[in-house]
Amino acid sequence: MEIKFERFHLQSDFRSPIGGSEVISVPTEVRIDPLTKRRSRIITWALPPQDEFDFSKVARESKGCIFCPENILQKTPQFLNEISSEGKICVGGAIGFPNLYPAGTYGSVVVLCGDHLLTLNQFTSEIYEEALSVSAEIIRRTMDFDPDARYWQISQNYLLPGGSSILHPHLQVIGDPIPTNEMGWLLDNSASYYEENRTLYWNDLVQIEKGLGKRYITSIGKVHWFVSFAPIGFNEVCGSVEGGTSITTLGQEEIASLAKGIVSTLKYYYEKNLNSFNFSIYSIAGETSYQLLIRIISRTPFQPSYLNDCTSFEVLQSELTANIIPEELCREIRPHFP
Repeated sequence: MEIKFERFHLQSDFRSPIGGSEVISVPTEVRIDPLTKRRSRIITWALPPQDEFDFSKVARESKGCIFCPENILQKTPQFLNEISSEGKICVGGAIGFPNLYPAGTYGSVVVLCGDHLLTLNQFTSEIYEEALSVSAEIIRRTMDFDPDARYWQISQNYLLPGGSSILHPHLQVIGDPIPTNEMGWLLDNSASYYEENRTLYWNDLVQIEKGLGKRYITSIGKVHWFVSFAPIGFNEVCGSVEGGTSITTLGQEEIASLAKGIVSTLKYYYEKNLNSFNFSIYSIAGETSYQLLIRIISRTPFQPSYLNDCTSFEVLQSELTANIIPEELCREIRPHFP
């Protein structure tokens, strides 16, 4: 099985609305993901840039939420004694506890810090290192209690466009005995690639992307950062952890490397006047043909004239869109990484 970077060039032609004689051509590129074979569309037009949104009123009205320091210890759920006799799991300023409204067998929340609102340039590596350490400890203790819970997602939905109903920065940590669709596709195709080539897809991809130099950003320790050839969201940045499948197998150095890459990506988003994002870490135990993966995408900014970036293409055609050519994204974001 060969890693192929397949693409199709589409073009729409029409007459200009001004005068009607000039023919305008608008290109679209359809790319095929080398592993999953899923299609994504790269649109070459973009939404007009927006001014930075003033969050002061929103932050003022929602301050004192359940995740704020004066409430979090008294008003949030406690873990079962079998998972944590202390009720909560804390590292530095990060606090983890069960989700009152879980979306899986084991659903937890990790509140990143005491600050009720952070702009994307205010997130620090230390904040994420502490939050990811809490997430890893939740997963480790839960798997000791229930070894069948092998499939874990560590995700952040930031602001309303990212799907969060609470402004205060936090992560979702969800574990199940069955994989999500995305995990299933990653695992099945990674296993097929390994069976045919006797090598890990993720290692081979990194080596090819390094050689091409078009989408590979950098390595931070054992974490390789790159831009996806066929992105599944806007401004998508990926990280693959060499030698790790579950976050519970990573050392503190690898967790710190993940944190640095997240913060570097958010700084780039901030400079582009973006303020909402999602990321997911796909943490799966006991899979020798897989390597831990993180995906980070931006969302349409939170603003007075909000436009949703999820359309019928995504939800009804299962064909994802991105608004920047990946190779251009890589050139722009590379200076933001250490």
